[in-house]
Amino acid sequence: MQRLPATPLLILLLLLLMDRGRPGRTAGLDARSDEELYRLYADGDGRAFRTLLDRHGTVVYGYLTRYLGSDEMAMDVAQDAFVRVIKGAGSFRGESSFRTYLFTMVRHAAIDALRSRARRPDVQAASLEAPGGVGGDESSLGDRLSVPDQGHHRTLSGELSQALEGGLARLPPEQREAFLLREVDGLTFPEIGAIQGVPVDSARSRVMYAVKSLRRSLAGFGGPS
Repeated sequence: MQRLPATPLLILLLLLLMDRGRPGRTAGLDARSDEELYRLYADGDGRAFRTLLDRHGTVVYGYLTRYLGSDEMAMDVAQDAFVRVIKGAGSFRGESSFRTYLFTMVRHAAIDALRSRARRPDVQAASLEAPGGVGGDESSLGDRLSVPDQGHHRTLSGELSQALEGGLARLPPEQREAFLLREVDGLTFPEIGAIQGVPVDSARSRVMYAVKSLRRSLAGFGGPS
């Protein structure tokens, strides 16, 4: 089944849930920072939140498909996370960046969803340690792992995709999360530390160990052992 674009669906859902639109305030929103837009939304400007969704909706959805291994679950969790962001607009004090705040909400929503799925008797128990499969475009993961070309222009095959999926699934959850936040979504180590509630050095170490483990998973495809 073809994946539907995430951001338009999220915008539709959120506007239906809470119409905070204010006419006449459209100019200059693209030039505003995330924090400014979030404060504008808290003051009642729904267009500011549309801009935030355009910036971050697809990134959040892509992260969740990789972390959860399910497009459908990723969509549900993304919607839940953005609803939490809506509800928190009035209490945001700017003590962290909006991006850190957003991914903290995303993390909490994902953990809650995994725990809820694990309690359901009609599905196989979901493990917080090893969610099955990885969605999205695995080529970006392979590029960031710097798998060297051995002269025959190796491209990502089904076998390599499976190796990446298996390697990510075997990572401890805190390493997998830190790796995805850093190497896929481009967050800084201070941001990752704030999201995971650990010192910056711990966030850096988690990414480093994750990369080493994933390179071992790709050793048969030309990566270093």
